[in-house]
Amino acid sequence: MADIDFGGISAEDVEKIHLNADTDVRRESVHHTLGPRDTQAAPGSHKHDGSDSALLLEGVTINGQRSVSASILPSIISALVRLGAVDQSSS
Repeated sequence: MADIDFGGISAEDVEKIHLNADTDVRRESVHHTLGPRDTQAAPGSHKHDGSDSALLLEGVTINGQRSVSASILPSIISALVRLGAVDQSSS
């Protein structure tokens, strides 16, 4: 692996500069750690179930009336609720 040229700055100095970086301070920060907060980057293994990242459908509301003839609809609504949707439909 080739050495990185920091324009005359030592690797130790670069490390010291990074100690004062604005990591996770805001979305526009140069550096981000992995995690579920708004100012963090999501890890590749996140699930969108609220445990390690935001819910996929957080803020989505399901409205309307459930059809009795569509027996699969309650299962679909249940799956959407597990992803963060709010079920305000009626039976």
